[in-house]
Amino acid sequence: MTIDIIANKADFQRHLNGCERRLNDLTKSLQIIENLSQNLLQNTNNNNNNNQEKQELYFNQLNDIISQIKFLYSSILKLEQCSYSFYGKKRLNFLKINLEKNQIKFEQIQKYSQTKFGYEYKENDIQQYNNEQQEQLIKLINKNFNDKQIELDYIHQHNILVNHIEKDLTDLNDTFHDLHRIVHEQGTMVNNIELSLTNTDNMIYEATENVKTTVQIKKRTKHIKWILIIILIIAFLLLIIIIYFSIKLSSPLR
Repeated sequence: MTIDIIANKADFQRHLNGCERRLNDLTKSLQIIENLSQNLLQNTNNNNNNNQEKQELYFNQLNDIISQIKFLYSSILKLEQCSYSFYGKKRLNFLKINLEKNQIKFEQIQKYSQTKFGYEYKENDIQQYNNEQQEQLIKLINKNFNDKQIELDYIHQHNILVNHIEKDLTDLNDTFHDLHRIVHEQGTMVNNIELSLTNTDNMIYEATENVKTTVQIKKRTKHIKWILIIILIIAFLLLIIIIYFSIKLSSPLR
């Protein structure tokens, strides 16, 4: 029989209530089987023809009670091993005590049936079954623990991988921000260079115009200079002529 692991507290309460109902049913079944054994003994003494059929029915009911007891032991063991057993510890102890009492009572009925009616049964069958169930439960718990550990290891590795990916994405995002900043700075520098080139062109143009103006002014100044020289020469010549004639005119008067 496979023992399932209880998933939650509500599941635990449901299983516990079911075990209590089954224990009550087992107690009633033992009372019925006791009465049936008495009736069967009376029929045996009276040599009743239907005794064989009743005896087979009686043996089947005994075997059914064995199954009930085994199931209850398995269920209680499952409830004790789950993580929610703390919530029903007293009820579990009550179930175990009463189940053990019913088992002892049933073993007495088995021995009585063996003596009186030749009922064959395997001694310590229930105890052996309990041991097998405990071993099976331990294996299942260990398997679940190993599975959980593998799952936790996988989750841990997955988290590490996610953290690495997140770090890589963060680094990539920082790289894009740096590239954007560099492009922005380079754009500003390009704009500044372009503005400087424009200003340089303007300055060169202004300088060229100034040079042209200077050359023109220089040419004009040179012409004016020669004109002034000529005017001075002419004025000087006129002055000499005037002086000459003045002297010449003043000479006869003497």
